[in-house]
Amino acid sequence: PKGKRRRFRFFKHLPPGQRLLLYMVLPALSGVVTSSSVPAGKSDATGVIRVSNVEPFSLAYRMDVLEDELRKASDKKRLRAGVFAVEPKSGRYVELDARAPYSAASIIKVPVFVSLLVALDRGELKPTDLLTIRQDLITGGSGYLQWRPVDSKLSVKDTAELMIVISDNTATNMLIDALGGREKLNNQFKSWGLKHTRLNNMLADLEGTNTTSPFELAYLMGRIDNGELISDQSREWMYNVMKRTRTRTLLPQGIGPGAKIFHKTGDIGRMVGDAGIVEAPNGHRFIVAVQVERPHNDRRANEMIRSLSKLIYKSFCQDSATDGSMIESATHSPAR
Repeated sequence: PKGKRRRFRFFKHLPPGQRLLLYMVLPALSGVVTSSSVPAGKSDATGVIRVSNVEPFSLAYRMDVLEDELRKASDKKRLRAGVFAVEPKSGRYVELDARAPYSAASIIKVPVFVSLLVALDRGELKPTDLLTIRQDLITGGSGYLQWRPVDSKLSVKDTAELMIVISDNTATNMLIDALGGREKLNNQFKSWGLKHTRLNNMLADLEGTNTTSPFELAYLMGRIDNGELISDQSREWMYNVMKRTRTRTLLPQGIGPGAKIFHKTGDIGRMVGDAGIVEAPNGHRFIVAVQVERPHNDRRANEMIRSLSKLIYKSFCQDSATDGSMIESATHSPAR
């Protein structure tokens, strides 16, 4: 074509020195546009977090049979359930109303924890740095730091562990403050690809204004599990802390003997939920998040999560001999 001849004639008629310079510059420019030496999700020298455009897990096989079971089990008057579970290795997954925003309650502490780990990896904070219990950060609800004297000091490491293990709300506020405040964290959440995960108020957010979704909780944990966003050392500490979560009345009640779960719960009047990573003794590993909005403190929601957890565990953790038939029977439908 004439257009092509013109372009090649342009390069051909350049002086040799200019042609050599152009051939050197073009590949470098192409590398800037198409790739980066920094792995997706890791921070470069400027502290910019890079997040891959590819989801951290394949959504290859939608488990329609399990989804129908979950839909029936969650069909309760005045309860609204969001469920997302995926086995990253196989791409088997299930979801029910999982991408809409729900009140987050204390599950919001998972992205706050990740923000802290990012700051630790960057050197912006140290685990031994001392935080002060200020009057404006003290709040009610779960945790015992609210009873400590004002101006007491606590290390970043101890504060983070209290935030997750016993879900201490005052500890959470101390970390949000140390990390630069709600809007800074919200911008960070957005940079990770989270659309509905927002801190609209400090803890304790009893009105349920802070939001997230089951899919975004699984998405975030999938990125962490893939080695993105934080260092391997930080990920190891994160899992070690989350496996010590004291509240064991939700997802853990549905998993089998010998299984492990790294998770975080949330419980306020209008919503109860749990999200984490489950490792079964037979090697199956899946990410699961469930949130149920309810009339004030309706305990049917807690029982529902236990029932849903049992169904999910049973389906995902069958013996390897049955995996092939399960995958074949799953519908190859795209994520919705």
